[in-house]
Amino acid sequence: MNTRDYLEAKSFDGYRFFGAHKKDKGYIFRLLAPNASEAYIIGDFNDWEKQAMRKYSTGVFSITIDQAKIGDSYQFILRDGESEVKKIDPFAKSINYTEKAAVICDGSYKFKSKKIKTEVRNILQVFLGSLFNNEEKSADEILSLIIDHSLDNNYDTIILMPVNEYQNYKSMGYASLNLFSYSNRYGDIASFKKFIDLAHKNKIKVLVEIDIGEFDPDNAGLISFDGNNIYNYDYDDILYNYYGSINFDLSKDLAKSYIQSAVDYYLKEYKVDGIYFSAIENILYWQGDKNRGLNIESSEFLSKLNTHIKESKALSLAGFSGEYKNDIDFDMVFDNKTKACINMLKDQPMKRDYYKNFITDLINKATGKNLLGFSYVDSFLNEASLAMKMYSDDKKLEQLKTLLTFLYTIKSPKMLFMGDDSGDLKTFSVYNKFDFKKFENNIEDFNTYYKDITDLFIKENCLSDEDSEVDLLDVEGYSLYAYKRTYKKDSFLVVINFTDIDYKIESQYDLEEIINTEDLKYKGSGNINGSLNKGDSINIMPFGSAIFRIK
Repeated sequence: MNTRDYLEAKSFDGYRFFGAHKKDKGYIFRLLAPNASEAYIIGDFNDWEKQAMRKYSTGVFSITIDQAKIGDSYQFILRDGESEVKKIDPFAKSINYTEKAAVICDGSYKFKSKKIKTEVRNILQVFLGSLFNNEEKSADEILSLIIDHSLDNNYDTIILMPVNEYQNYKSMGYASLNLFSYSNRYGDIASFKKFIDLAHKNKIKVLVEIDIGEFDPDNAGLISFDGNNIYNYDYDDILYNYYGSINFDLSKDLAKSYIQSAVDYYLKEYKVDGIYFSAIENILYWQGDKNRGLNIESSEFLSKLNTHIKESKALSLAGFSGEYKNDIDFDMVFDNKTKACINMLKDQPMKRDYYKNFITDLINKATGKNLLGFSYVDSFLNEASLAMKMYSDDKKLEQLKTLLTFLYTIKSPKMLFMGDDSGDLKTFSVYNKFDFKKFENNIEDFNTYYKDITDLFIKENCLSDEDSEVDLLDVEGYSLYAYKRTYKKDSFLVVINFTDIDYKIESQYDLEEIINTEDLKYKGSGNINGSLNKGDSINIMPFGSAIFRIK
């Protein structure tokens, strides 16, 4: 690493230099603290007695400790004038968050499988914390279950919510202690790398979510790191965000190099297939508020990160609260377009036609850059899972099946949070143990439908190819939609009924029914259509949906 490049925000490989690095004997520790007059290291290797580190003109401190070994905890002590403060190593790969100390760890692993080059079509979003509440299984077993579930349910990509070490369990990994640590809650680095390798072996991509907008406010962390604000803002009115975390100041060169290095670390060291940037509105706008204006420095920095990720032949995805209309070139953006669907299905059926413009826009305007679906927010907001949000007491799963039929037949890649593919009727909680195989309330029948609709989506170019076409048809009925999906010479007809009224539609084509939510194997009424000739009636039951191949 070129230190001067790092100081000038040109570096992407700070992790190769800073932090703890193995030598023939012991470890060398390097720290960047240009505003500190002195720096010391304390740890298990020196009985927590201060050892002075050598300072260079660049602001780098270093020391080699022959006695340091894997498993040792350590802290830095930085002096600024008369005051001293203990700090966690910003480049620590492991952190003991209860002791607020970095831990020397061995993250070596030899990857056997290459990254996946296939397109992203169906994404499973995973929060590892709930899976690791299961103390009966090892880290390897738990991580393998994610791959098994992905294969069983036709996911080609896994997005992991932040895996960095964090203190507040309710934060789900956001506002981490640093950007390089792998949380001890989720096993060790070797298990994580083995998981990524196994996913690639099974042709599944793995993306990691990184929260580059904020960090933990703990004084042992990045805030006022060396007596100056090298990572955070100088002004109180923008120092904290609305959640009490500290905003990264992305106008500062050291903050830029730090985040750039973290992104490259995941791409190079973990071999992930891409990065998912969460809540980018907090980066694009001051305090995440569009009314306060665009944060030009942060916006330009995000564009620079995207360029590096693409040059690394990886994917750059983002989450945005609202409807994304900015021009930063992400591969895909998950925004609030599908939130209208949830609001509609929470409403009484007689009022759902009010949402017609939102639905027709989704049918007509969605593209391969629109990542559509439902995230973890949709599974705990208002203390109700996605299935629980459906209107009525006894038709929730019927409506959710039709919602997913709609989702998987409009033009876009998809994302779903774990549990929603099984129609989970329990409110998601970070404190509850999550089990992919635990079915309740006939949910197993729902999951059978999910597997069938996603299998159709993945296999049929009419539904999943970027070059496929969409043609919205004119049909009479409230909250009733029909549209064609076409790829080359193949065409499908999709009929969606969001209301509690049954409909009969005269078919304009010779049809072969492929899937119907009312099929008996999905615990439906059995009122399906089968083969139809032009002029026959298509029967669509209340809250029902069906897909036909046009002969």
